[in-house]
Amino acid sequence: MIVVKRITKRNIVMSLWLVLGLTLAPAHAQNWQDEPEVRQQLHQLGLELALADVHPQITQWWQQATTPSTASEQADDRLLLGLQSFWRQWAKLSFNDRQYLRTRQLPLIISDIDEANLHSAKALGERSQLVQRLTPGYGDHEQLVAQLTRLLALTEQAWPSLPRETLRPNDYHAQIPQIRERLQWLGDMPQGSLNAIPEQVQLEVELDALSVPSTVELTEEAWSEPHNELSELDFDIEEPELELPSRSQLSSPLPAPLMRDPQRYDEDLAAGVKRFQARHGLTVDGVIGAQTYAWLNTPPLQRAQLLMRSMLRTLIGDDLPSSYMLVNIPEYHLRLYQNQALVFESNVIVGQNKRKTPIMASKITSVVFNPPWNVPRSIINKDILPKLARDPYYLDRQGFEVLDNSGTHIIPREEWQTRFEEGGGFPYRLRQRPGRGNALGAYKFHLPNNDAIYLHDTPGRGLFARDSRAFSSGCVRVEGAEQLADWLLHDQLSSARLSALKANPETKWVKVKQALPLYMVYWPGWLGENGQPQFRNDIYGFDNGITSPFKAG
Repeated sequence: MIVVKRITKRNIVMSLWLVLGLTLAPAHAQNWQDEPEVRQQLHQLGLELALADVHPQITQWWQQATTPSTASEQADDRLLLGLQSFWRQWAKLSFNDRQYLRTRQLPLIISDIDEANLHSAKALGERSQLVQRLTPGYGDHEQLVAQLTRLLALTEQAWPSLPRETLRPNDYHAQIPQIRERLQWLGDMPQGSLNAIPEQVQLEVELDALSVPSTVELTEEAWSEPHNELSELDFDIEEPELELPSRSQLSSPLPAPLMRDPQRYDEDLAAGVKRFQARHGLTVDGVIGAQTYAWLNTPPLQRAQLLMRSMLRTLIGDDLPSSYMLVNIPEYHLRLYQNQALVFESNVIVGQNKRKTPIMASKITSVVFNPPWNVPRSIINKDILPKLARDPYYLDRQGFEVLDNSGTHIIPREEWQTRFEEGGGFPYRLRQRPGRGNALGAYKFHLPNNDAIYLHDTPGRGLFARDSRAFSSGCVRVEGAEQLADWLLHDQLSSARLSALKANPETKWVKVKQALPLYMVYWPGWLGENGQPQFRNDIYGFDNGITSPFKAG
């Protein structure tokens, strides 16, 4: 939606200043065509937002500016002004709105000041400064451009879906060459010939018959005989040419070249598959199964769009605190930064799709040692009561206390059981006592919020070994909970005191001296340290239905 302001006295004054500026400026204003690098940068910035599918008007303006039949000075001007308006609106968005990319309905207002600045920059040949200001703080924007360029170049390649037949190292399959080719295109294997590669040929020769110049070095790759035998030979160092032995001088006939079977799942391919699995958050085992195929079959354009949408989400705020925690939900990972440096990280378990971990900005205010678990009503109704119906002693074995609605009085077993079994429902609260079997483990990290969401320990450690870890009812289970508690309280409590609090079965709340800002974000893609794109499954389907910015045909 475009909002155009009506002409006012202020507009007229602005126009007078603009006329004065043009009078003092050079006589001939430059065209966009005269600044090809600046124009290209403008189109690149438009492409990024069009790929992210954040606003249909931005996509349309980018298409008009880059399509030969509609490209013009006016189209480039409109794209520049539209990008300025978008980023001005973006600056007003909340943290949650940025993570959910609630941008498609933003009013793109073309301001008088933007138009005046553009005309002035045209006259002075300074449009590059306006374009430069539109580059978001993605970190290394050049790396992002390089990866997008690589992915979009691959859209020219056919990308048929590969059949999902499980393959393991040393297997043979007709689609192995296609898998190898795809990994090379995506940067997980070095570029090289996709044809069969000759194996090393072993020759048995009469070394006394060879004459080798001093500039030729015999290597183990050339000959199968040990080097220490060669060192005793008397070479003619003045011989200018390398004389190869005749066939009669070979101790055995020359064997036919051995060829590597292109359909064999060899060691090089296994290494490439493992690199691919690692940057997609999969189990790194070299087995090409359903999840690996799913990502191998993801087209390059879709990858570019997922990456751009996630990169926008990384712009979580204009000012980040020096120390904060980041929980990336689809990555199942937590990172803690102190003075902008990474000091702690841990795998986490997040909410399943029907009980999503919410995107939120909060603070860790307290560490609770040996916390009881006050069970949410939704979990009582959906999970616990069906188990109780099958097993009358389920609550006893799991250490639950049945409380009245105030949460202060324990209901006798006879009372609640009789009512439940006679069809009177279960209008009670449940609290699980602290202990080894408690669902929250030994630590709870309290966050002030209205959704009863927090971070906590867990007795179920085996789930952390899985590559997909969306199992909880919304809270975040932390694998390194003890280390996190130590970090949060290290300047308040000694190691001995921390150990004593953990060993004591009583619940103890310890307030954190300085509350730690926490951001639960949703980034299924980002650039790794080596500049390679990292991808994770879109576990909550936030990026379903993105529209291609490229017109069909």
